[in-house]
Formats: sequence, structure tokens, C-alpha cells
Amino acid sequence: MFSLVLTCAESEVEQLSAELWERGAAGIEEISLPGSRCQLRAYFESPEGLADAFAAFDRRVEPVPDVDWESVSRQAWPAFPLGRRLYVAAEWDESPTPAGRLRLTVHPGQALGTGAHPATRLCLEALDQYLEPSEAVLDVGTGSGILAAAALLLGARMAAGCDIDFASLGIARRNLRADGLAAELFCGSARAARAGVFDLVVANINAATHESLAEDYARLAPRLLVLSGFPERDAPAVKTTMQRRGYRVEAVRTEEEWRCLILCRDDRS
Repeated sequence: MFSLVLTCAESEVEQLSAELWERGAAGIEEISLPGSRCQLRAYFESPEGLADAFAAFDRRVEPVPDVDWESVSRQAWPAFPLGRRLYVAAEWDESPTPAGRLRLTVHPGQALGTGAHPATRLCLEALDQYLEPSEAVLDVGTGSGILAAAALLLGARMAAGCDIDFASLGIARRNLRADGLAAELFCGSARAARAGVFDLVVANINAATHESLAEDYARLAPRLLVLSGFPERDAPAVKTTMQRRGYRVEAVRTEEEWRCLILCRDDRS
């Protein structure tokens, strides 16, 4: 067994972790460092190919003693309550769902979106608070499908998810099927969605992509937009872009440096 040790910015942790899982990591440890930095230690059966990978992240490869990495990995994903109604638990977790909460099953190691990242949690909390019964939801950049799954659990009459990564859609489809949930999934962006169908659009993607999709968000004319996936420094640009398209800020949710904007149609526009 060998470990690959990488140092990165906190904003890069989720993407980098996903790449490590895809390369076959048996487990990943995350350690916070000063200056909004983070150290990731990923464990592999063989060092083959690791020496030349991830050169930009101050990598080093170290041998480690034998460990039950399946157990270590599972212990790294404890279940937790989120918002008013959700209980987020890994697929192998056997803890009972607390009374009055809905069990949202996550599938670590397959695609972005496990509920562990602050931006994902902000979107889930916003869905819990703002989704009204029997609304239709579009999850833009669905990844693992976690936001579409949450929307259905929280009472959406219909949820759809889109992603430009075809492989992610396959993962989302398997996850939703395993959880007994049915969402409409398609390859593409918000540009491929039909106007007048959705009441709420949620998107956990970077600020530049939000800005590029602003016209499509407005074309879809949802009652509410839930936009996250960006740090505090990018929030003003996203806010201004959507205000120009006839939306006003209903609320701003924060966790660490991450922001989530909840925007509604401005009747004055």
C-alpha cells in the first residue's frame, strides 16, 4: 500500500478528490492547512503512475503499512442532519434515520456531490427551506444527482438534471435508481431545457458558468434560482448579472468562504 500526498487550495478539494477516486484510491484523508490550503492523502495499492501524476500539487509518494482501507473510508463519511428535514448518510450507513427527517443517501467516490462540500450543503439547505410542495426542479450540472434526489425527497412533483459530462449522467442515473427515485436526466446545459416547465432552478457550479447561463436561467423563468459553487469574491458578479436579467436577491446563505444566492423574479422589472 502507498499514499499519494497532495497540497491544494480548499476550493480544489472536491474536484481533486473526485479525480483521486477515479484513479482507484482506496481511501482519502483531508487535513486543513493555514491559508485556506488543504492536504490530501490518498491511498493506493500500487505506486504505478503516481510519480508523474498531479505534479502541480507538490506531490509525494510514501509507502504505508497494511490497513483496512474500506473501514477507514467508511468512517470518513459519518451521517449527519442537514437543514430542517434532511439526514445525509452514505449508502453503507446503518444508523437509523432520526424521527421527522428524510434520509438522503449519498454515494461517495463516484462523482461530485456527496453533501460534504460547503457549497453542496448550502444548496441542500436552500432546497429544504425554499422548495414549495409539488414544484418542478431543474438541477443544472447535476453531477452525482444529489440535488435532484433531495428535491424529490422534499416534495418536488418532478425533478430533472442536466450535465455536460455524459459519464456523470450515468452515475447520477445509477444513484437515483438505487435510491428508488426517478428524475429526468439529459446531457447538456440549461440551454437545452424548455421554458415554462420549471418552478425552481438549482445550480452548484462556478461563477463564470453561472454568468454564461444567465440568459438561459432568465428564459426558463423559474420562480426561484438557487445558485452556488463560488466563493465570496465571486458573489457580487453573479448577483449583478442576475439582477440585470430581472431577478432580485431573496437571501444569501454562507458557509466558510462559500456563498449561495437565492434569487426570485423581480416584479418591478
